[in-house]
Amino acid sequence: MSRWKQLIGVALIVVGALLLGIGYLVGWTSSNLMLLGGLLLILLGVFLHIRQQKKCEKY
Repeated sequence: MSRWKQLIGVALIVVGALLLGIGYLVGWTSSNLMLLGGLLLILLGVFLHIRQQKKCEKY
């Protein structure tokens, strides 16, 4: 379970980027909801990844 917790931030960043990329390829660029969803996934992933990295490091 701890390995999954370590990778959740990176996984959210990848899913958000894939959502934006697929949306662009399909032509859903005018949908603000999908663009906002991808952005929120990326921002949440970055936040969780930084939090996890700070938690694991010993100063």
